[in-house]
Amino acid sequence: MSNSYKFYSDTKDIMKKYVNATEGAIIYGISKSRIMVLASEAGAVYKVGNSALINTDIFEMYLEKFKEPTRPLPKHIWNKLSGEDKKDHNSTCFDKKDP
Repeated sequence: MSNSYKFYSDTKDIMKKYVNATEGAIIYGISKSRIMVLASEAGAVYKVGNSALINTDIFEMYLEKFKEPTRPLPKHIWNKLSGEDKKDHNSTCFDKKDP
């Protein structure tokens, strides 16, 4: 059985450009009311009749503003890791190449 987890970059080509609040809440894992507030702040909301659509490209560029820099593991945890584990923790998922 293969992993069902996919990187965002793998699914970006098939994602919809515009989503409603319910779909956006599922995609981004936040509540419908919170996604609407953030999308409004980003200027990514398009009103169509009685419904509102969120432009995912604009919304994701806005979300990148909240990205926090990575922090190294504390020394007490780092020292417990074996040499192989340390190699894995030094690289990120973006550093790994597909075989």
